[in-house]
Amino acid sequence: MTKILVTGATGKLGRLVVDRLLHRNVTTRVLTRRPEEAHRLWGSSVEIATGDFGDGASLKEAVYGVDRVLLLSPITETLAVDQKRVIDAALSSGVTRIVKISGSDWTIQNSSRSISGAAHAQVERHLASSGIQYVILRPNAWMQVALEPIVAALSQGDTVPAQFGEAAVSFIDAGDIANVAAHALIEDQAPQGAFVLTGGEALTALDIAGVAARLLGRPVGSSRPLISALSSHLGAFERKAIAEFRQLIGEGLAASVEDTVFRIIGREPRRVEDYLRDRLGAATSRRNTKQGEKTWR
Repeated sequence: MTKILVTGATGKLGRLVVDRLLHRNVTTRVLTRRPEEAHRLWGSSVEIATGDFGDGASLKEAVYGVDRVLLLSPITETLAVDQKRVIDAALSSGVTRIVKISGSDWTIQNSSRSISGAAHAQVERHLASSGIQYVILRPNAWMQVALEPIVAALSQGDTVPAQFGEAAVSFIDAGDIANVAAHALIEDQAPQGAFVLTGGEALTALDIAGVAARLLGRPVGSSRPLISALSSHLGAFERKAIAEFRQLIGEGLAASVEDTVFRIIGREPRRVEDYLRDRLGAATSRRNTKQGEKTWR
C-alpha cells in the first residue's frame, strides 16, 4: 500500500490534505513540530513524525518507508533551504513522487519582484533536477486569506474593501487546492509537471459587491481601504512577501482563469458567491447568538 508523508500537516492547507487522504484510507504520516496538535486532530489515524526541516535526523526518519511526499511549508526566510532538504532526504530514501505546493504563478513568473516567488522557483528547479517524479501546484490567491477582510467588513454592514484596487482576481478555495493535491498524491496515473490552480471566474471588488448585495438583500458598494497594518508576529521576510503580493495582484497579474481544477478532479472550483454565502451565514449566526446571550443576561 502507498504510504504518504505530509509536511506542514497541521497548517490550514495541510489539515485539509490529510483529511482527504484519510477519507481515501491512505496510510498517512505527518511531519510536525507540534505532535500534540496532530494527535488532537487525528489521534491514531496517522503516523506522527516529530521533527523539523532543519533536523537532518528527523527528516531521514520521517521519509523512511514513504512512497510519496506532500511538500508544504510556510512562507519564511528559510523556505528554499528547508524544502530542498526535504527533497534531498526523499531522494536518498527512495521516495517516488513529490507533490509541491508552490507559490502563485504570478510570483514565480515575476521572481525578481517577489522574494516568495524567487524562493519557490529555486525549490522548483531543485525538484525538477532531482530525478523524482513531481507535481508542482501553483495556487492563485486563496479565498480563505484574501476574502476574509471582505467577510469581516460585510458582517459589520460596511462596503467591500477594494484591497487590490480595480484589479480582478480569480480566487481559489483551499479545499480545491487540497482536492487536487490529494489526487496528485494518490492516483498512480496523475499528470506530472507544473499546474496553475485558479478559481473559475475573475472578480473585481465591484463585482464582489454585486454578489454581496444579492446575498444580503441590501445595497453594497466598494471603497479603497487604507493599507492595513500587518500582524506584529510576522517577520521582515513575511512582511515584504505580502507587500509584494499586494502590488502584483493590484497590477492585475492574478486575473487569469485556468480550467486545471476541473481537468484534474472533474469538478468546477468553488465560486466566490458560494464561499461568501457560507461565511456570511456563519458570521450572522455568531452575531445573533451573541445578541441572544446579551438579552438573557
